[in-house]
Parts: sequence; C-alpha cells; structure tokens
Amino acid sequence: MGGFPLITIVTPSFNQAAYIGETIESVLSQAGEFEIEYFIMDGGSTDGSVEIIKSYAEHLSCGEYPLRCMGATLEWVSHKDKGQSDAINQGLRRATGEIAGYINSDDAFCDGAFARVLQEFAARPEADFIYGDGDVIGAEGELQWEWLSRPYDHGVMTSYHFWWNDFTNYIMQQATFWRRSVMERIGYFDENFHYAMDTEYWIRAGHHGLHLHHLPHKLGKFRLITGTKSLSSPTVFWKDYLEIFRRYRGARQLGRFFAYFYYNVAKQLGWNCEQARQTGRRVFEQWQHLPEREQNLIEHQADYGYGLACLLVATELLRLGQQPQAQRILTHALSQRHWLAAHPLSWNYGFRRLAGQRVSVVLDAWATRFIQYYRRTRYEARYHTQPPKS
Repeated sequence: MGGFPLITIVTPSFNQAAYIGETIESVLSQAGEFEIEYFIMDGGSTDGSVEIIKSYAEHLSCGEYPLRCMGATLEWVSHKDKGQSDAINQGLRRATGEIAGYINSDDAFCDGAFARVLQEFAARPEADFIYGDGDVIGAEGELQWEWLSRPYDHGVMTSYHFWWNDFTNYIMQQATFWRRSVMERIGYFDENFHYAMDTEYWIRAGHHGLHLHHLPHKLGKFRLITGTKSLSSPTVFWKDYLEIFRRYRGARQLGRFFAYFYYNVAKQLGWNCEQARQTGRRVFEQWQHLPEREQNLIEHQADYGYGLACLLVATELLRLGQQPQAQRILTHALSQRHWLAAHPLSWNYGFRRLAGQRVSVVLDAWATRFIQYYRRTRYEARYHTQPPKS
C-alpha cells in the first residue's frame, strides 16, 4: 500500500456467524481515496464464523472482492482470548494506519463513514477523536431508534443522570475513530473492563486533555438483540461504571452512584432492598487491592448510597400503589440512618403519601413532559440547524 490515507479497523469476534458477514461487508465496501487495514480477532468461534471470515480473506487476497477504495488487507486469527478488550487490543497493537477504530461482529458501519471521518480529521488537526451518530437496529436490521451523540463534556461523561438515560455514555462506539497517536499517549483499552471498556477509554482521553470532536453525521449501526452484553442484565454494566466513577470522580463521590446501583439491583429483584444489598457485594471484589483507608471510605459511601436507594425504592412502591411495603422499607431505613429524614428524597416521599395517588400521577406526567422537553431542547435541538445525514 502507499500514497493514500490508511485506516485500521479491528473486529473482535465470537460466534456471530449470523452477522459477521454484514460487518465485514460494511468495512470492505467503504468507498473513497483511502486504504483499509482490517484485523479480525476471533475468539475461537465454533458456529461457522471462521469459515465466513476465511472466505472473505481469500476473495480479497485473490483480487476477487470488488473494492471501492484504493486498497485493503484482511488479516485474521481464531484462538481463545481473555475477552473482548484483549481481542481489540491484540488488533490495535498491530495497527499501522493513521486512524483507528473497532466494530463488533454484529454491528456495522454506515456507507460513506470512512470517507467522511477522514475528511473531518484532515479539516480538524486538533481533533484526537472523531465520533458521530448512528442507528440502533434489531436482528433484521430494522431501525429501533437513532443514537444522537453530543459534544464532549467530561463532567457529564463521569456522571449518572437517572432521569435522562441509564448511563451518560452518549458516545456511540460504532461511530468513533481516533488517531494512532492516541494509543501512544494513553495506551490501549483496559482489559479489566468487560462491559464499559469503551466508555472508560473516552473518559480517559478527556481526563488527559485529548480533544474529542462530535460529528453530527451517521457513521455506525449498533445491533441491540437478545444475547448481547447490553441486554444480558439491566445491572451488568454497573461494576465497570462504579470503578470508572471511582477513578475519575474519587471514592468520596461514590454515594450517589451507589444509590442508583442498589436501586437498579432492587428493581431487578422485585424491590427487595436487603437482597439487593447482599447481591451488590460482588462489586467490592474489584477494590480488594486498594489501601484499607480507601476501602473503608468506599464502604461508607456504599452504606450512604444504600440508604438513598431505600428512599428511591419506597417512593417507587408508593407510586405503584404498594403503600404498606413502601412504608416498611422507609421505616427500616430511617431506624438505622436517622439522617435520611432530612434528605429531600424523604420529603418527596412524605409529600406523595399525603397528596395521594392522583396527585402522584399528575407529578409523574409533569416529570415525563419535562424530560421530553429537556431532550428536545438540549439534546436534539442542535440538529435543527445541522441535521444528521444518513
């Protein structure tokens, strides 16, 4: 290869024979005056994925694949790895392209994504990352919703917005690319993370002062289907996220995050707060290496967060018309943590109980409208003047 910009793409793969062909096509069919270096790191698939990968590699090496760019290579391996982060890193360590990115074996790039990204990098020499928007799709490629990102805000990325979205990772991984120099500056993906390794990487970049630029243009497709990590459990990402919050916000700030962690676990367990606390102990295993003082601080923050979670659960049960169960949870929480009585969440509970079910319904409807207004004016309004391109 030579003379044209080179973009490196890595695909971690494991038993996704139903979709891996579409993923590969979305890489090799990109059109423009650039070259593609493609690595597929398969974890030892047994469902026919390897045969599909091998077929594309052979067609490409024989010149039988109808390329629309200036050249492409496809190298692949299939062996057991240590997980998705390890597989991605194995590919990225072999990267020689000026620009890099990765796409999972059930996701895809949009047509024209590479040309648009390379054009944006050329126009913005200060940008270390370019990330765009895309579509969330189903098993057959049907549109579920549009993923609209936003300009990078480090404070928001290291926060949890309970009303606005499950986690405030608004950067779409399938639409994110970065310069190879980024890996020289901040390293590779943290292999201790198995669910939120991408989020940690974006936050680490922002923490080190790198420039992440949002491009309001559709670049990727994220397939959200049963069996994927994203749908395996509503709390599966929390272990990674609590560690991310600890790293970049500090252990003293974990109380609020623990509150929503325990709340979500309790929701999964039929609003059983005590069981949620016991189940939630698994997240502490990752902190055994920390100094005892910091471990004690985390324990204190967890207890504080658990108290707040009880208030959240009690209020939710009250909203659902289960007042006796709500009152039992609240009374038990207050008996052990008297300070909860002065917390605004307790005031909210008391007001809702006195006001009755009808007023609570009105309050919830108002809150829903307010959230919709927020999203419309603060999240999507920028597209009114610069709409996302398909």
